[in-house]
Amino acid sequence: MSNSGWDIAMRRIDVEYDLPQFVASSLVRKITANNFRLAVTDRVKVGHLPDEVIARIEHIVIEAYLEAGEDVSEEILREDLWQQALTSRREMIVNGDLISEAEFRRRGNLTARRLSVLLADDSVFTIEVDGVEYFAASLAVPANQRRSVYEICRVIATAPSDARLDFLTSRRERLGDRSPLDVLKTMDGFKTVSQMATAWAAQWSRTVVKIFDGEHEVEQADVEPLYTAAADVDPRRPLWERASNALHLHGYQWPLGPYPDVRIFSLFVARQAAGDSTPIREACVQIHVDGERILIRIAAAVGTRLHSETLPRDEHESFIEIAKRIVGYLCKHL
Repeated sequence: MSNSGWDIAMRRIDVEYDLPQFVASSLVRKITANNFRLAVTDRVKVGHLPDEVIARIEHIVIEAYLEAGEDVSEEILREDLWQQALTSRREMIVNGDLISEAEFRRRGNLTARRLSVLLADDSVFTIEVDGVEYFAASLAVPANQRRSVYEICRVIATAPSDARLDFLTSRRERLGDRSPLDVLKTMDGFKTVSQMATAWAAQWSRTVVKIFDGEHEVEQADVEPLYTAAADVDPRRPLWERASNALHLHGYQWPLGPYPDVRIFSLFVARQAAGDSTPIREACVQIHVDGERILIRIAAAVGTRLHSETLPRDEHESFIEIAKRIVGYLCKHL
């Protein structure tokens, strides 16, 4: 039995759909030739097939070529994942799992103004499908459950809306094969779900601290940092608290030592969302060790007044220990 991508795709299409061989063969060939998507001009020729069938066949073809070890670009894979998610959301509308704003308000007896407030503070959220905003029917809970559900929604607001809904509705072994929404219905469920939600929400944002030799106002792209530390921290926490967590928690820290004796160095703080390769620059602190003094100049910091400080120096401190102490000082005083 041949195991090329084309052969695997043909066999799987034959199992799932009662299509003439020449139609299936033509679809596989045209989908493959157009970056694994059926071109609009070719879509017209099979207008009798529903959109969800075409989307499923496109996915079958991609999976078949991957299984056969044939080349499929990352961009195509991302597009396929996006298409699968869109298909899933459309099915949720048909099944009643996603409902309109009017229906959500009706079920919760909410005024338009009240719903606007809930959306503004992330107590509820919407799912966008084909340019229209829908609400998860599972969030239209009875009045006696709303306080706990809304609070958990606010905790997990750092994540994309699709991921938030998946977190709330997916069964978990840790919860006895129940979903967080199911557990919230129990007497002591809020504490358990709150702890889980807090840890889960932090995974969607990483705070990174980098230290470079010398005085700089921007990170040196072509120079290796003296030290890098990172930790998954809720981005809503204060800047210097997150930087302190990155330096003190046992997350990512590199190198492990030994460290050089540097007297002038620059500390940069950046925040990076999960799945986003572009970090958000948040702070720059220039540090001079001058005898028994440490001179600090805050060159840039979001929400922080730019100024200079002087701290006493411990003779035996490494530059990392100095950095930790400075960030701790900024946590308390800024």
